[in-house]
Amino acid sequence: MNLTQPAPVHHPDTMSIGELLTQGGATMVPIYLCFVVVLAVFIKKFLELRCANKRNILWLNDVLEQVNSGKLDDVKTTCAESPHPAARVAVATARALKENPEKAQTEARRVGSLEIQRLEKDLSVLSFMAQVAPLLGLLGTVLGMVDLFINLQGAGQTNLAVSDLSSGIWKALLTTAAGLTVAVPALASHTFLTSRTDAIRLQLSDVIQQMLYVAGPSESANGGRHGL
Repeated sequence: MNLTQPAPVHHPDTMSIGELLTQGGATMVPIYLCFVVVLAVFIKKFLELRCANKRNILWLNDVLEQVNSGKLDDVKTTCAESPHPAARVAVATARALKENPEKAQTEARRVGSLEIQRLEKDLSVLSFMAQVAPLLGLLGTVLGMVDLFINLQGAGQTNLAVSDLSSGIWKALLTTAAGLTVAVPALASHTFLTSRTDAIRLQLSDVIQQMLYVAGPSESANGGRHGL
């Protein structure tokens, strides 16, 4: 006599997180990839912006004294060991003040803009992931619901059980939940890193203006509008 064992019933409340995530299907794979990308970009940019801490521009007073006394060549030595982007801007400003004072502010703004562009690099990736992850989750839910109703139609009305219907629905909704779980941290990370970049933008502009002010009124008056 053949005895067939009933298929095991998976209850969400008895599953581990790993087992629960495996129920989402193949659509979970790109969502996993989105999470990895978000985590990698955030760590990379956080470490970059950490170097731009305000405490890392303690050399600014020395630089201002050197500019005021005309020792522009010493600025490069003073800023050599600083990882702050303002150090590279200060060196470029001092070089411009020595070689072409009338274009000093223009050159300083150009270098400052390049530093900001470097800091803003890859931030758009976080914004993109915050938008695409929920869509991937929604796609997985739609595909899961389509598959559920196809299976229910094939099973026939006599074999329809509420447990089968509810099981298929929560499995389909897993991808939406996973997509939102990736999107929320991605959006928060993008907002945080953008605010830090804006703060550094103001910091670079302040360094430029202080150097040009110390250098003399003729240099600070040239170069067009202020800011980066």
